Amino acid sequence: MTKKNRIYRLLCLLLCTGLLFLSLASCRTEEREAHVEVYFLDVGQGDCALLRTEVGDVLIDAGPESAQEALVSRLHSLGVTALRLAVFTHADEDHLGGADGVLRSFPTETVWVNGSEEESETVSAFLSAVADTGAELIAARAGDRMRVGVLDLLVLAPFSDAVLEGNSGSVVVKVTCGRVSALFSGDAELDAEEALLAAYGREALSAGLYKASHHGAANGSSEAFLRAVRPQYAVISCGADNPYGHPNGATLLRLAGIGAEVFRTDLMGDILFITDGTKWERIELWRTY
Repeated sequence: MTKKNRIYRLLCLLLCTGLLFLSLASCRTEEREAHVEVYFLDVGQGDCALLRTEVGDVLIDAGPESAQEALVSRLHSLGVTALRLAVFTHADEDHLGGADGVLRSFPTETVWVNGSEEESETVSAFLSAVADTGAELIAARAGDRMRVGVLDLLVLAPFSDAVLEGNSGSVVVKVTCGRVSALFSGDAELDAEEALLAAYGREALSAGLYKASHHGAANGSSEAFLRAVRPQYAVISCGADNPYGHPNGATLLRLAGIGAEVFRTDLMGDILFITDGTKWERIELWRTY
């Protein structure tokens, strides 16, 4: 083999090696971008979930005011510096009470609410925080959607003609990443579930990960609704020894009846699921409080 041929073969080898390296690097980048963490944060008797992606974070509800300081501290400890989207499903204090502290602590681009005109000290504090921080406030309606990195967030409810006051006016959001989905239903009760069943087919409602409605109360997570969602995992966010008896035994039986594995913040503290877009996987966390 001539010297010229040896040089040519060496250059070809180097080129192929470089292309292989770039291909592997590209795959690793895609894997990183597809990595999503979903934390169901223990805020006592209330709801709060944090969705983390490589390009931004999403918060769904912020628990009660009594947990606000601990929630802000927990978000800082997880590395949150800003929020691309905050969803506050409805005006109940156990979902909205921590919102003003969160908005004042973390710059937030967009805020989804159900648009009810309920009045309370909690709502006033929230609206003041929105005005002071300049977040874009949107009354979410069925069909609204947002893309945050690999996450597609689709609003399933409320509908344009829905009664917005109370639990059944909750914003219901389906979050999809690749081939997996999660359903966040706020405090939607049986009438809201019936409306969702009437409006969507099983495919639209199905989700492997389900945030059980209304802290596992008896007036949510009907058998018909659960058979449409068909979750592999269900998370109940509620406080230890809460005065409402959440979760209700009948709800737990219905979840068991469809084969869902149930996780509870009152028993386990923060609960973490991760996905690469192909499956959900639960990760053990140490409870430090």
